Amino acid sequence: MAMQRDTQEDDIALGDHRFGRVNRRMPIGPVRWPFHDLFWIHEGSARITFPEHDATLDLMAPAGVLILPGTLFRGATIGAFATASICHFELAGAEEHPGWLMPHPGEALHLQNVIKLAMELARHNRPEELARRKRLLLTLLDGFAALAHATSTTVDGRLATAWRQAGQNLHRMRTLADVAALLGISESTLRAMHRDAWDTSAGEHLRELRLTRAEELIVSTDKTLAEIAEAVGYRHAATLSAAFRSRRGKTPGEYRRWSNPFA
Repeated sequence: MAMQRDTQEDDIALGDHRFGRVNRRMPIGPVRWPFHDLFWIHEGSARITFPEHDATLDLMAPAGVLILPGTLFRGATIGAFATASICHFELAGAEEHPGWLMPHPGEALHLQNVIKLAMELARHNRPEELARRKRLLLTLLDGFAALAHATSTTVDGRLATAWRQAGQNLHRMRTLADVAALLGISESTLRAMHRDAWDTSAGEHLRELRLTRAEELIVSTDKTLAEIAEAVGYRHAATLSAAFRSRRGKTPGEYRRWSNPFA
């Protein structure tokens, strides 16, 4: 987009900010809001579909999506239930096209903490805290990446879209061939396209997506290493452990203890 860098507090009109549980019998949408919708999964997982873009996001907590005005979407929980929050707001003078934004890689856990604080302030709804709530929202908006549309036609745009979808579905991305399938190309073509566009290795990029997501799950959940390995696309816990230690300098267990020194 995306969000205008010079957006000020006075440009924001706050709407609903709610938190609750959704389940399989409570579908999300279909709906097309005339305002921004920050949808965030705090526990569990949900699948959000954008019918007009032929795109689907699988969101596994902590994760969310900023849905832009005029975007048709619908969704449902993947498991029995999920806890989620929504924040509706308007931006004065914003010229948006239908689409959505995703959090910057590796920042979802930090954004969730800000969202929890914003929800607490919204719950009390004190007039003297309105300006503070708007400042928190501006901080949240800065945490979302600028690539928003599934209909990007440039090489960069197509790659970004595919990697974004891969990042939301790592449990299905066993190899680079699975990522390439999102673009309808071969693995070798993906490797060449990725290196030409971004001057990095596609294999390394996928590995970093897996490890970043593993970091979030290690810190924010009590899942076993085997469960985390499955969630991020590794077949075996030992494979994740070896990759994690090689790239992060700690085993997953050491990293969990290091990130929670007061446990």
